[in-house]
Amino acid sequence: MSIITQCPECATQFRASPQQLRASQGWVRCGHCDAVFDAAVHAVSQRAVPPSEPEVLAPLRVESPAPQDEPAGFDTAPSHSDTLFAEPTAAPAAPRGWSRQLWLAAAVLLALGLSAQWVAHEKNMLAARAPALRPVLNALCEASGCVLKPPQTPEFLQIESSAYDPLGEGIYRLSLTLRNTAAWPIAFPAIELTVTDASEQALARRILLPVDLGARVDQMDAHSAHELKVYLLSKLPIEPGLSGYRLTAFYP
Repeated sequence: MSIITQCPECATQFRASPQQLRASQGWVRCGHCDAVFDAAVHAVSQRAVPPSEPEVLAPLRVESPAPQDEPAGFDTAPSHSDTLFAEPTAAPAAPRGWSRQLWLAAAVLLALGLSAQWVAHEKNMLAARAPALRPVLNALCEASGCVLKPPQTPEFLQIESSAYDPLGEGIYRLSLTLRNTAAWPIAFPAIELTVTDASEQALARRILLPVDLGARVDQMDAHSAHELKVYLLSKLPIEPGLSGYRLTAFYP
């Protein structure tokens, strides 16, 4: 026996046959507004059906052609896109706004990661040039296990004057004035001494660390100059081999 059902969206009433309801498990689609609903839940009395109302209700999940005596308002061969399962098998797709928010969150995390890497690489220079940031940088280093040190910037090192004098019995005195030309503290460097012959060929090299130079601090203050003296023992004869020397400030 056919039933009369009413669309809950547009209030249009339709007739549905038992064959159609069995084929779609009771679910129908409104031919007027395409709303999908349970025909039995929204069934109404047949007297309430307008006599001239067309039957444009389409069944769902029809797996075989409808009988020939079906009302003309029903599709005889619904497409696969009209199929509706009583129990959904997949979660609804996320709104497009969520995708945009996920991309934005990923971009923010990437920017934060790059910023953290830059701070970790430049922490010593930041602490030297902006002392107000030192407490924050110290806290970050305590959390990550790093240590703040004076920055190593050899381009700001300048050897203003030097002398390499023999004192007799193979003893030489190396004197030099080392200046920091930067406007912030930098690490104390090492000095490479190269003794040369008359043709400026290297005869001997010696690396002098800050402790060898008598430095009592690990950094040179901004625009500061340090006068250093160190005594060395050399077996190179003054004549004819020893002629000159070169000094290079660097960071090991």
